[in-house]
Amino acid sequence: MEYDSGLRRRILFAIGGLGLITAVVFVLLQFQATLIFTIFLYYASRPIYDKLETLSLPPRLQGRQIPYRRQVLAVTTIAAFLLPFLCLLTYTLVLVVPEIQRLAGGNGFGAAYLSALQSAQGSGLPAPLVELEAGDILTMRPEEVVGILNDSAVQTWVEQVTATLTGSIGFIANGALNGFILLAGTYYLLTDGSRLTSWFLSNFDESGVVESYVVAVDDELSSILFGNILNALATGIIGIFVFSGYNLVAPGVVNVPFAPLVGALTGVGSLIPVVGMKIVYLPVGAILAVAAVTSGQASAFGFVILFLVLAFVVVDTIPDFLIRPYVSGNRTHIGLLMFAYILGPIAFGFYGIFLAPILLVLITQFVRTIAPYVLSGKHPHKQATLSDY
Repeated sequence: MEYDSGLRRRILFAIGGLGLITAVVFVLLQFQATLIFTIFLYYASRPIYDKLETLSLPPRLQGRQIPYRRQVLAVTTIAAFLLPFLCLLTYTLVLVVPEIQRLAGGNGFGAAYLSALQSAQGSGLPAPLVELEAGDILTMRPEEVVGILNDSAVQTWVEQVTATLTGSIGFIANGALNGFILLAGTYYLLTDGSRLTSWFLSNFDESGVVESYVVAVDDELSSILFGNILNALATGIIGIFVFSGYNLVAPGVVNVPFAPLVGALTGVGSLIPVVGMKIVYLPVGAILAVAAVTSGQASAFGFVILFLVLAFVVVDTIPDFLIRPYVSGNRTHIGLLMFAYILGPIAFGFYGIFLAPILLVLITQFVRTIAPYVLSGKHPHKQATLSDY
């Protein structure tokens, strides 16, 4: 009887725990894009954090316990790397999004939003307000003010302005909230991620199987997210500035069409195995060459050669040489990774480029590590410890 009572209590506690976990997961799903991007920023910044952590201290501080050392290193990493990176990425999106809308005809959300904002700033004032001067309001009788406010055109304008300003405040507040979650989440993963991992494995992993799985996933995500995607983002940003700069000096006939968009596509192209970003800039070079020949300007063809040299050396070779040592997952099949990059944004939206590789790594490492243990009971070989564990 006592055994049955204890078992019932355990079952009730388990049900309560599942309910709490379900509630937490429900809340986290409301910020899924932000959380996925936080994981990417954590893996992108962790090598820098680890590098700072291994720096030797001045002789007078060696051997001493420095208070809040992890916190200081995390703040330094965020201030020196993440904030400039996020500002550069935001500026890149500001350049690219209008190009996409211009390519699509200029009728996107941004165009509609700017139009509404312009009307809110006074470009669409109704006639009763256009004819009114600021000093006139002070001399008007109350019934005249009420008459203007009751005018249908004025009421419609006020409703539009109120809706636009409310939408603007909501948009800014939502962006600020997600930005705070992004930076705070990265900060706490850097400072307390290792302790959370240690606590979890100490309490819930007697067999050591979960530790092997966590180590394998962590190692592969670190390689993929810090390597492949960071390389793509860096290449895209470099491409945007290089092609936009090229357009400043090149004749109009051989200007790169939608230069910021083409630059961003070079970053996406770097994720494709074998051909890489050449699938983007070589066809653009061919289009420019045809334009130079048909224009009859001999000097224009020289700028086409300049474009190809800049694309090959500055956009393709230099980032590849500097970042490539960190690229490519250790064990994930490159073909599967390519499909994850392609299908992820289609299935999940813009953050799918981060979520799909994460899911791929979780699945492949489960098949390699957990599945053999489930099927045969054979323990996997113990792997190297986590880089921050």
